[in-house]
Amino acid sequence: MAGDAVRQIKERLSVVDVIAPYVELHPAGKNMKGKSPFTTEKTPSFYVSPDRGMYYCFSTSQGGDIFTFVQEMEGVDFKGALKILAEKAGVELVREDPQKRTERERQYDVLEHATKFFEEYRHKKPEAQQYLEDRGVTPQTIAKWRIGYAPGPPDHGWRELKNALEAEKFTTQELLKAGLAKGADAGKEAYDLFRDRIMFPIFDNAGHVVAYSGRILTKDSEAPKYVNSPETELFNKSEILYGYDKAKQGIRTMDFCLCVEGQFDVVMAHQAGYGNTIAISGTALTAHHVMLLQRLSNRAVLALDADRAGIAAVKKAAELMLSRGMDVKVVRMPDGEDPADIIQKDAAEFKKMVGHATHVIEYLLDVLQDQNKDERAFKLKAREEILPYVARIPNRIDQEHFEGLIAQRLGTTKDAIHAETQRFIEKIQEEEQRAARTAVSQEQAPVKPEPNTKESMQRKEALLKRFAVLIDELPKEHVPPLAEHLQKVTGKSAQDMRELYSAEEIGNLPFRLAEDIERLPIKQVLSDIAAELNELAGLLGKEKRAEYDQKLRTGDDKAQMEAIVAIDKLQKEQKELEVDLMLFGYEEGRKLD
Repeated sequence: MAGDAVRQIKERLSVVDVIAPYVELHPAGKNMKGKSPFTTEKTPSFYVSPDRGMYYCFSTSQGGDIFTFVQEMEGVDFKGALKILAEKAGVELVREDPQKRTERERQYDVLEHATKFFEEYRHKKPEAQQYLEDRGVTPQTIAKWRIGYAPGPPDHGWRELKNALEAEKFTTQELLKAGLAKGADAGKEAYDLFRDRIMFPIFDNAGHVVAYSGRILTKDSEAPKYVNSPETELFNKSEILYGYDKAKQGIRTMDFCLCVEGQFDVVMAHQAGYGNTIAISGTALTAHHVMLLQRLSNRAVLALDADRAGIAAVKKAAELMLSRGMDVKVVRMPDGEDPADIIQKDAAEFKKMVGHATHVIEYLLDVLQDQNKDERAFKLKAREEILPYVARIPNRIDQEHFEGLIAQRLGTTKDAIHAETQRFIEKIQEEEQRAARTAVSQEQAPVKPEPNTKESMQRKEALLKRFAVLIDELPKEHVPPLAEHLQKVTGKSAQDMRELYSAEEIGNLPFRLAEDIERLPIKQVLSDIAAELNELAGLLGKEKRAEYDQKLRTGDDKAQMEAIVAIDKLQKEQKELEVDLMLFGYEEGRKLD
């Protein structure tokens, strides 16, 4: 059973065993600390708790256990993470009996059926076959990438795919959820999202179809050239790179990823022997994309269009990739041509262009110089637009190299360029620290209870979670008085408190509290705990009081008399439960011996 496998894996693999190959971890009290693998940062905000088997990333506000970590890092679902970790732990997975398909599995299924439908229809549409042939795409490449055709006007109807899939027992709602159909006005039938388009299936990292990009076949001035699937449960644009599933081995083997813009560019590059090619879409490149690529190689070559949008995409990639220490080069593309065009004409010429790719800093300098013929304007622009990229390079030797190169190109001294670069470095660090402080303050902002019952319940729950964690996070000498008083307030032992919540329910709380305890004077920490104990006692007391008040309003004479006695007793107990620093052995600012 999967549950047994999960337990065995967690017994054999510690959270540090799993995370350490991805993140350089250093001790931070009881926890471990490192730079986030999910985003670019210079100030570490990624915490790992060996005791709890958890991690939490403050910069992205996400955390979990070894399974959620592998899902994020490898781009797989839970079953994929289970398989990876089982192999690492030496645990044999026993196949479970097939059960009813989940909604997620139905989405995979409907997309697979749609892909087959598009593939089959391509054979029925000579114009689609001819178009692909004219673009230089071979039958083998078409089959490998499962390129198809979505029928639609002018030669076909608006609901060809919908009708075919509904005949296969898929519902309209399932087509809408999978991004295959579009809702019509009230009272009208939904229709196909993709019509009269060459269809490129988009695959997730495990090779499942999760979305599509459709290129118009019949020229129509009103229709957009490309239509892409909307985001769905299976398709998140910020996490998926077109071609990544097929390029992983090529990137490892060739030790660099070739980044292009469009689907045709990817399939033609693979056809020409560049099995390490993936597509990014303008400014859509994300830190998650960069993380996926860097796991396979620390080197990237960008072959993007030479227009303004292409240069903007280069800048975006440079900012993200250089910050993570990647070596980034750029292919100088001819105006108005993309990799697919060049490969179709002369694959050897494209290979030569990739071989002559220049570092992104040099490329941006060349672009800037082409755009600014005035020498002074060029120098000022270089300071504002080029040095920030140099400042993001974590390798000091690399930084020094490019400072020298820029000084030479600008006809100034290396010291002057270094001084300006340092200003940008300081500015970046200040921005990161400010962002980190803001994130931490938002995470730690106290929640003040309102008279509203719902909010009081939420605050009570928040306090109980804090104390469930504090039992393990406080220095040992302060735990006995806390545990003893908690039992008076809640009626629960220290062990009961520990078992109140799962790791998922506790989330990032252990790391936040551990950081507070490490950062703040212990007296302040204990003073806050005393105040929170009083607050929790008050909230629990109000709950009991509400019960007695109800009896006063609705009970008979005997019940009302019992309620009056109980309320009087409760008020005395509440006063007795009030504590201050003396609970932990402090009095008037001194620690009692």
